[in-house]
Order: sequence, then C-alpha cells, then structure tokens
Amino acid sequence: MFKKIFALIFAAAGLVGAATAAQPMDALVGVLKKSMPGLNIDSIKETPMKGIFEIVSGGDVAYVSGDGQHMIQGTLFNVPKRKNLSDETLQKVRLKALAGIDESALIVYPAKGKALHTITVFTDPSCPYCHRLHDELAQLNELGVTVKYALYARNGGGTLTGRQLQEALCSTDPKASVDGFFKNSQRPTEGGDCSQVAALDKIAATARLVGLQGTPHIVTDTGLSFSGYRPPQEMLKLLERGAL
Repeated sequence: MFKKIFALIFAAAGLVGAATAAQPMDALVGVLKKSMPGLNIDSIKETPMKGIFEIVSGGDVAYVSGDGQHMIQGTLFNVPKRKNLSDETLQKVRLKALAGIDESALIVYPAKGKALHTITVFTDPSCPYCHRLHDELAQLNELGVTVKYALYARNGGGTLTGRQLQEALCSTDPKASVDGFFKNSQRPTEGGDCSQVAALDKIAATARLVGLQGTPHIVTDTGLSFSGYRPPQEMLKLLERGAL
C-alpha cells in the first residue's frame, strides 16, 4: 500500500528542508512537497494522535509528524474502540474512486427483489475464479446482492483479453457479450458505441486506487476491498458484518 509514497521518500533523500516543529497545515504541505516533489497530496488531516497527521495520496495512506521530518508506515488503530482508522480512510478513498467510473461502463446484474447490498467486481474473462463467480451470479442476486462488473484486463489492455473487453463495451449489447465470453468464449456483436473504450483505461486506473492485487477483486458498498473469490453465502455474511 505504501510503496509509491516511500519510493518518493527514498528518491528525495537529502532534499528535506529544515522545518520547525508543529508546522501549520499549509506549511506542512509545503515541507512535504519540497521533500518529495513527486507527491500528490489528496488530503491531509490531524489524527487523534497529537502532532501526527494523516496524508492520502492516490490509494495510499501514511502518517507524518507535524514538522514533516518523520513518516510512519503502518496501520493506525483506536485501541479502546477496536477501530482500524487507516482502513476507515481508505474505504472513503475507494468509494470516491469507484464513483469516478461512468455507470454506463459497468455491467450490472441487479438483485432479485430488494437490493440489500452492492458489490463492484473487477473481473477478467481469462481468470478462472472470475468464471466461478460468474457462474454464481444468480445466487448472489437471489441473496439480494447487486453485482456491478468493472471489466479489467489483468495482463494489460494490449492482450487478447484486453481487445475482447474493448469489443464487448463497443458491442450493441455489452452485457450479452460479457456473458458470452464467460460461458463459451463467444465473440461480441459488432457495431456498438466505441466511445466507451476510454472507460477501460479509467477502470484500470481505479483498480490501482482500490488496491487490486488480483482478479476477481471486489469492493463493497461500504468500501471494503479484497481480491479473490468468495462463495455466495460467505460473501453475504461478509457484507452483513461489514468487515473482512
């Protein structure tokens, strides 16, 4: 999670300025940008730990001292409440990232009856466990789970799968095309809207922000994020408790 931020730290070794203690927020941002010129800070806020600030950059979160001289890699917990404060922040980051994907670029399998939960699945038809999840979509829908597919070529957009996903989004019926890929490798119906091709790049960028490590990768409607297949009943229990 922290590789990008800490790579910037090591790359900028020796550039750290002499900052005074307890920098005001704007001054702290200035110190960080001087120390790590390539760092884009999406948000910064004070944590419950006095003098320690949380910074969010892309899909990463880290903690920095008020003078900008020390950075902490790790997870921040509230011990009495048993709350993972780092993941609370990342859940919001993930949901914001998902909101940036155009809904028309997602393949939606709605819940039967009242939708109790929604999951976004980064999926690739060349992935065996993506096939297994696809075979169980109806069970998830029956359990009240709406599933949104974000088409993601795990080996890159220039691969055969990447080209197939482009064709699927460009087809006259993207959902039927995706179903065809999963069921029998059927080629999509030609002649659809190819303005959607750029959406695959957006999905790939979003995958990095939500912490994708493999497919299928799932993000819940509360921002929980994990890679790997889960059986329908196990998935429902996870969604109901709101924790991994």
